[in-house]
Order: sequence, then structure tokens, then C-alpha cells
Amino acid sequence: LFALSNFTHFICYCLLFLCGPIMSSVNMANVIVPAVGGLVGLWAASKVVPVMYHWDLIPGVGSPAYWERAKKIRYDYYSEGIVYSPYDTGDPIKELPAESVGKMYLRQKGGGWKLQSEM
Repeated sequence: LFALSNFTHFICYCLLFLCGPIMSSVNMANVIVPAVGGLVGLWAASKVVPVMYHWDLIPGVGSPAYWERAKKIRYDYYSEGIVYSPYDTGDPIKELPAESVGKMYLRQKGGGWKLQSEM
């Protein structure tokens, strides 16, 4: 931040020296502040956009890691069961964990809900 402040002061002094006789100080501030803001915005974008690209945060744009992983997706699991886990380990879990057996909450034909273990 200190270096950015010195750079900003340097630009302001250069513009004042070159354009001082032509523009008043208020008009100079109206020119300098947006220019410095634009430079700071470009600098911030140059730091943030590459991270967004690699984390797949830009809609419609996939990183090379995304496309490499997408090639490994198998779309023939629609007839077999997949147990969704919060972490993508690369190989989907196909067996229901023992602590989850009989815990499915089922809707009844006549209305209402029951646990699978109660049926």
C-alpha cells in the first residue's frame, strides 16, 4: 500500500507539473482520481481473474483441470445406485454406509411420512 501511495503521488505530481497551468486543481482531481482507480482496478483484476479461472468461478469457462475431470465422468450409472458423498474422490461410493441403512424417509400412499425401518 505504501508503494502504491508513492506511485500515486508521483503520477499526480507529474500531471500537475505538465498540465498545471492549463487545468485548475479541481479539474485535475477529476481526471486523476478515475485514472488511478482504473489502474488499481486493472491491478486487482490481474490478481483475481487467474484464481477465478482455476477455481472454475467464471460462468461458461472451464479450466484445463475441469475438462480433464469431465472426460472421466461416466454417464452409465443411471441404472446403478450412487451414494453421493460431500467429497469427490474420483471413484463414486456405490454402497450405502452401514449407519444409513433403514434411515430413508418415505412418503406413504395415503399421506404422511415414515422411516424405512418402521415399514
